[in-house]
Amino acid sequence: MRTLLRGGGVIAFDGTQHVHLRRGDVVFCGDRIEYAGPAWADRADAPVHQIIDTSGKLVMPGFVNMHLHVTDTAFTRGWLDDYGASAATGAASNVTALYTLLPAIRAAAMAEDQLAAAECAFSELLLSGSTTVVELGFDAEMGDRGDMATPRAVGNAAGRLGLRCYLAPRYRSRYWKMGANGAPAYFPYEGDGLPRMRACVELLADIDGTHEGRLRAMLAPGQVDTCEPALLRATRQVADETGYPVQLHAGQSPSEFRRIRQQHGCTTLEYVDRTGLLGRDLVLGHSMFFSESGDVDDCHAAELERLRDSGAHLCHLPWVKARQGTTMRSFAKYRRLGIPVCLGTDTYPFDMFNEMRMAAALCRVAEGSPQAVSAAEIFHAATVSGAQALQRPDLGRLAAGCQADIVLVDVSKPHAVPLRDGIQHLVLSACAADVDTVFVAGRLVVQRRELAHGNLVDAVARLAEAGERVHARVRVE
Repeated sequence: MRTLLRGGGVIAFDGTQHVHLRRGDVVFCGDRIEYAGPAWADRADAPVHQIIDTSGKLVMPGFVNMHLHVTDTAFTRGWLDDYGASAATGAASNVTALYTLLPAIRAAAMAEDQLAAAECAFSELLLSGSTTVVELGFDAEMGDRGDMATPRAVGNAAGRLGLRCYLAPRYRSRYWKMGANGAPAYFPYEGDGLPRMRACVELLADIDGTHEGRLRAMLAPGQVDTCEPALLRATRQVADETGYPVQLHAGQSPSEFRRIRQQHGCTTLEYVDRTGLLGRDLVLGHSMFFSESGDVDDCHAAELERLRDSGAHLCHLPWVKARQGTTMRSFAKYRRLGIPVCLGTDTYPFDMFNEMRMAAALCRVAEGSPQAVSAAEIFHAATVSGAQALQRPDLGRLAAGCQADIVLVDVSKPHAVPLRDGIQHLVLSACAADVDTVFVAGRLVVQRRELAHGNLVDAVARLAEAGERVHARVRVE
């Protein structure tokens, strides 16, 4: 069935960048966009079966949310953010939260609790305009001890709601928690994590391409400081054999940077490069501390050039780190070096409008200039850059041949009028509550702010019950 969206503004893609058309049309048939631009000319060979009036709406591509954790965020919210040393002091950033509280909370979340959290998170993502997401699951630190049935069920939950999801169950050589001496300590997994990796790969082979092709596979070795060289080399081999993209947590804290230097005698970027993992299929999540100070200017020029030439993407997660008192220094510096940066939400809220606004503001603060980064660059990072990181030129843009992942944003509200620059509005003024309608692969998944394939009231009630269970089980050593 061919559908025409007519009457409102459109954020179209001209082959290079997004362009705001004050009035435009979008036509899609099945799961593909056929046209996005000025007025569509009716054709006898392409009859329109449905016309949707988009007056008072801005039609935009769905967000590509490149990094999130849906199974534990609901339970960690409210526990973590007022703890930890300041990164500005040079001390280990957020030590209490990462190494004491986080393991205790995750250990208290059983499979049933994780699934309740995932369903609510996926609902929130759709309702706020994310149409493609990367879910980075957990391993044996969770209450179900890393049972592979849980990520399978999480992926199926995303599929049922109509979301496009890259499922990435994690594996590591070792895990960390606070040691007896009050410093982070590392403890090995069986076989340095290789058996867990093989189990993850087996699951990914089974789920990849299911749910009408919307559920896809991604390899996810854990934090860089928890992965031995053999595990990262094995990941590279599997990635080359399967074509699965890879995401690795790296550059997350000064303590991680020091650990890599102490254990391997090199910087974090040098370590990733030595293991052969760098490549255009790699995403580095967080990317905050590739020098101990966190300032890009303090990185070695040669390793930044190698990073750029590899084609790897950085994933900026501005709000979670801003809550902890630090920021990337900076988004603009990476961009000036030709290193691509995409965006993700990491934890709460699962709202890319919030991440775009924070990314723009924090970059301008870090650079001391409102001209440091434009709204257009931020919107590109939230859409096209994520698609490029997934090697999916059919995502993150409204253009002929692309997937019909389309979001209608209400621009008839007081904070939207008068609307002069649609892209600037989306980045600096719009919010999740403005999302009215969402299509994924041409399928209606949100209509008038209601889920088409899920019951939000029931999901929220189940998560509230799960929260009570999890919090009652938390034991902080």
